[in-house]
Formats: sequence, C-alpha cells, structure tokens
Amino acid sequence: MYDMTFRIPKGLKMAATGVLVSESDQGGQNVTVWKSETPQDVAGFSFGKFKVEQAKLTKPEYSIESYANSEPPDWVESLKRATSGDVLPTQGSHIGAGVALGSMDTTSLNKKALAEAELAVPLYTEYFGPSLFTHLQLTQQTACNFGQSWPELVWIPICYYFDDTVRHQLRMDWGNRGYWKVVTPHEIAHQWWGHTVGFSSGRDQWMSEGFADMSASLYLLMIEKDPKKFIQFWNDERELLLERDAQGFRAIDAGPLTMGYRASNSRTGFQTTRRLIYPKGAYILHMLQFMMWSNQTMDQHFKETMQDFVKTYAGKSATTEEFQALVEKHMTREMDMEGNHKMDWFFNEYVYGTQLPSYQFNATFATGADGDVVMSFKVTQSGVDDKFRMLVPIYVEMADGKAFFLGRARMVGNTSVEQKVPLKGWKTPPRRALINYYDDVLASPN
Repeated sequence: MYDMTFRIPKGLKMAATGVLVSESDQGGQNVTVWKSETPQDVAGFSFGKFKVEQAKLTKPEYSIESYANSEPPDWVESLKRATSGDVLPTQGSHIGAGVALGSMDTTSLNKKALAEAELAVPLYTEYFGPSLFTHLQLTQQTACNFGQSWPELVWIPICYYFDDTVRHQLRMDWGNRGYWKVVTPHEIAHQWWGHTVGFSSGRDQWMSEGFADMSASLYLLMIEKDPKKFIQFWNDERELLLERDAQGFRAIDAGPLTMGYRASNSRTGFQTTRRLIYPKGAYILHMLQFMMWSNQTMDQHFKETMQDFVKTYAGKSATTEEFQALVEKHMTREMDMEGNHKMDWFFNEYVYGTQLPSYQFNATFATGADGDVVMSFKVTQSGVDDKFRMLVPIYVEMADGKAFFLGRARMVGNTSVEQKVPLKGWKTPPRRALINYYDDVLASPN
C-alpha cells in the first residue's frame, strides 16, 4: 500500500498511481496526497502543464482522466524550428528545412484518448470481470516507441497524439502495422493483465503482454466493429512472428513462450521477445476464445472462463500452469482432443512448443436430392509432428460477405479429412467456404 504526498510548482498538474485524496496550494506549491486502493507492485507519477479531460462511468463505476501537455516538449519545439527554416536541421537528420509537419499540438487528440478509455474499460469488464481499480489516468510520455501501464496510471507515447502527417514525416510509418490504433487499448488492458492478475515469473510474462494484445483486438472488433481491421491485426501479429530478423531468425523458432525475455540475445536478435511473447501470447488466448465459440452461446463460455481467472487470481500472481488448469475447468467437450479432460495437447504445441502448421482447404457445393445444398470439403494439415492436434474451424461466406461458422475439423498429425456436409434449409450455395476466417488458428499463411 502506498500513501504519497507530492509537492510541485504551482500551476503544474500531478497524476499518480492510486486515488487522489486531497489537493491544495501551499506557499506557491501544489500539494497532492495519493493513496492506493489495493496493494500494488509499483507506484509512480507524472506531472506537467497538462490540459485535463474527465469522464465518469456508471457500469462499471469508474472515473477516467486524460492528460495532455499544453506545451510541447523541447525536442518537439526544436524540430518545429528546424522544419520552419529558423534553424538548420541537425546533422544526419531526415527532416529538412521547410517540411510541412502538420499539427504537433497534442491537446487536440486528448478527447480521443479519453473516449478510447471510456469504451475499453466497460468492454474489458464485460469480458474479464472487474479489475481491482475504480480510477484511471492517461498521461503522455515523450518517448514515441512504447507505452506503459502502472496501477491506475497509463503513459501513452506522445506521438500517438500527433496527426498522420507528422508521424509520416517523422518516419514512424512502422506504426501503420496497427501500433497507433491499439496502443491505448493495449495499455489499458494491463490494468487487468499485470496489475489485477500478475505473472509469477519471467516464464509467465507472456500472459501479461499477450493477453493485453489480444484485448486490444477485442476493442477493434467489438468497439470499432470493423472485421477488416480485426483480421488485419492478426495478420500483423503473424508477420511479427514469422519475419526473419537481421540474424536470420524467426521469432516463432527462437524458443517457447516460457523463455520470456531470455529469448532476446545477440544470437537471435534483441527484438525477438517483442516479436514472440506479444503476438504469440495474444494468438493463444485468441485461439482459446474461438475454440469456445458457438453459434448458440457465442462468447459466453469464454467470458465465464476469463472472469473466473480474474476473480481467482485478483491481487495474486498466476503461473502458466494455473492458467491451463483454469482453462481445463471450463473447456468444452470438443476441446477434449485426447479424451483426458486436459489441454496438454494445446499448451505443449503453442506455449511450450514452436511448431507451426500449414493447411490446405478445398470445397465444392452441389444440390442434394431434397434440394438442399451439400458441401464437400477436404482439409489437409502438414508441417507438424504426428502428435500435433488441432480443431480447424470451417466457415462459409454469404453473398453479403458475412461469414457463418459451420463447425470444426479434428486434425491429428500430417493428415487430411474429407467430408460431405448437408446444409439443411440452404437452397442457394454460399459464395465460398474457407477455414480460419478470423485467424482462429496460428498457422502458416501459405
């Protein structure tokens, strides 16, 4: 528990972990007192000349504040002077005099950050249950290449608040892979993954980062309601895993998730962990979600699983093995691939293993004797060992472009499954049939 008093120059604004108990001006100083709502691993603060936007939620009861710098940091001012021609650009700079950077005012997007928090907190509460906290403060940090989340205090990179023109001129197009779209929802998700439910050791850290990444994908699908952005998000995650770095390594081959940050080294490359535990950890939770999904219950089974996990380990540090046991508690009959009510088959493949399956799928449609459409399909799994098991989801795409889930093919080893499926009541063939429509299974794109 933390009880903290801060004294800063009058006119500045303080944001800190915990709840603001009191604020006063004393002798030219701004004095604030903050207390923890619950035991927390770390405490921190951020202060400056902030413009503040506020919101209060009722379901759940939550207060949110978003802070943006009313004045840009020194490096931004220097860059603006250089590009306006007032001073020469620094040696080696890729920004030349006279380049139009667009708006570098960060307060204009302050409401955007607030709105994302207003939407993300209820969504994550619906899926995962309540966090340990009832307050959240979003504030800026001057680093552009990462965000950070502490209990009730989230730092968002200042370049998130710039417009697209500025980021393009600063050669930050690497963020087009989706970073700028999900950095705020990702960091907010850490209020659940990392601060409500901790990770026991470096072997379990993949759950914190991976689950936060997966949570951000939920935001894209459920809040922005854009399946294309959602699917692109998972394509980007897969590319991070499969691209070869300067050392010639793919992150997915470097080792199991439980290696954690030890996977980054001079042999495999120092970005390996970022390209491994974030996307692969996200894929694991995403795959479990879609294994539990059905046309009747939709995400209800998955929500119950995750809410139980959060409730059971709130204020505690969970291990990978404890998460597996919780999944086994809620697993469906279809997920019992080995008939022992265990999920060893899945965790051995994706958490403790490095295999990556490939799939081929073909399907045709015909009209049955009763006039209903009959689908004939063949799905082949390859590039794995003989024990590799997977439930491969099969969809049909309708004339309006929407996908309809038909069922899952049970695959074991390098094998093929062929089957005819009567589509009862369907008189018109769908546009096409396909597998892994929502990137339900982490597999080779080939």
